[in-house]
Amino acid sequence: MSLIEIDPLLCARDGICVAECPLGLLELSPEKIPVAVAGAETSCVRCGHCIVSCPNGALRLDGQDPAGLSPVPRRSLDPDAAVGFLTSRRSIRNWKDKNVPRELIERAIDAARYAPSGLNMQPVHWLVVETAEEMRRLAGLTADFLRQSGSMTQFVEAFDAGREVILRDAPRLVVAHADAEGWYDPTTDCILALAHFELAAHALGLGTCWAGLFMRAARHWPPLAQTLDLPAGHKVYGGLMLGYPKFKSHRLPPRRAPRIRYQ
Repeated sequence: MSLIEIDPLLCARDGICVAECPLGLLELSPEKIPVAVAGAETSCVRCGHCIVSCPNGALRLDGQDPAGLSPVPRRSLDPDAAVGFLTSRRSIRNWKDKNVPRELIERAIDAARYAPSGLNMQPVHWLVVETAEEMRRLAGLTADFLRQSGSMTQFVEAFDAGREVILRDAPRLVVAHADAEGWYDPTTDCILALAHFELAAHALGLGTCWAGLFMRAARHWPPLAQTLDLPAGHKVYGGLMLGYPKFKSHRLPPRRAPRIRYQ
């Protein structure tokens, strides 16, 4: 099976797929039919730009039939509504006592699959912590890390006094992890995936908060890293507390004016 297969009866010979390939792995034949250049089999990152840009569905990539791909949603989003949605996102630290269905978590993760990743490596793996017992254990291990490192002592004091200020008694924790030896940029890839997850969760009526203390501990405190039982060679690149917000925001918070320089 060839990397690229073209149905000449459907091909419009418009060169769109050639222009869209980010690595320049397609060219037009004398008959204006796209063909793969030499070495394309090993250089292609299977990003899919070629197959999704063909308006007639004339191109197969690595055996993938375009008819098997979901169409792009055509519902337009009003720009003001989109900006309003983005500015309405808040970090949530107070939660309803309400179960978070796996279906919603998986829907948000499904949306996060479409976050960009370097060279389409898609290195992100997901861990979802679901039980209150495990959430308390992870919070305690994070407190142990802060205690031995002598940092963020106010959080340790509050935790020791019975106030769970580390994972905020969140119903869930969603962790993005990847191979620590990922040769491109797994840090950025995981953070982008979590950002997509965060916005999808917001759209689904859920709230999130970046678990910064947990993230630090997971990277530097072996007892916490070991209890996560990640695949060999993996490390945590980010985590989000997740649940239903207990309270609503009624106004946008103050923010500094943007600092912009054009050149």
